[in-house]
Amino acid sequence: MFNFSRIGFIILALLLLWASLSSSGDVYHWMDEKGTVHFTDDIAKVPRQYLDQVKKSEFPEGSSREEGKSVEPEKDESWERVKKYLETIEKKIEAKKELEEVISKLEEEMKVSQERIKEIEGYEREYFNYYQPVKDPKTGKWVPIGSPYYDEKRRLKAQIEVLQKELALLEEKLSEITRSL
Repeated sequence: MFNFSRIGFIILALLLLWASLSSSGDVYHWMDEKGTVHFTDDIAKVPRQYLDQVKKSEFPEGSSREEGKSVEPEKDESWERVKKYLETIEKKIEAKKELEEVISKLEEEMKVSQERIKEIEGYEREYFNYYQPVKDPKTGKWVPIGSPYYDEKRRLKAQIEVLQKELALLEEKLSEITRSL
C-alpha cells in the first residue's frame, strides 16, 4: 500500500478533479511570491507550491470558447488589481520606449558634435598651426590665440557637456523604469 503525504493526496485529488472537469472551460489562476498572477486552463500546469491557492473561474452556462464569444471573468477586486497592474505595465513600457527614442536622438546629436570638433581640430593642425599662444606684454602670461573656428569649437564643447548631463538624467530615469518592470 502506498503511503501518500498530504501534498501527494492533494495533488491526486486535484488531478482526479481535473480529469472530471477538463472539458468544462475552467480557468485557474494563482499569484506567485512576486505578486504575479498566472492563468491556465490546465490544473496540471499549476506549480505544486501554489496548488492550495488556486482559484477557479468558470465560463457561464451556455457559452463556449469554440463559439468565439468573449466571456467576462468574475468582477472581484483581484481582477481589478490585475487590470490596473497591466495598465501600469503598459504605461511604463510606453514611457520606456519614449525615453529610449529621446536618448537615441541625443546620443546621435552628441556624436555629430564630437565629429565636428575632430574636424575642426584637424583643420587647426593643418592650416592654423601658426596660431600659437603668445606672451601678454602686460601680464607676462601666455594667452592662447584662437583659430577662426574657436567660437564654434567652444560652442560645441559646451553643447556636449549639456548633452552628457541630460543623457545621464534620462538614463537614470530609464534605469528606474526598467527596474520597476
